[in-house]
Amino acid sequence: MKDIDRQYLNKGIDNFRKSMILVVGDIMLDRFIWGNVSRISPEAPVPV
Repeated sequence: MKDIDRQYLNKGIDNFRKSMILVVGDIMLDRFIWGNVSRISPEAPVPV
């Protein structure tokens, strides 16, 4: 990986600050639940 000098990095950050950014989307939160699976659903490949 190339070494990036501080002046080049600061210039990039300054250019980024001058930019306008549009973020389109939504927030998605996931929850993980651990457990035992007794079978797989026939409608979709998901544990039941």
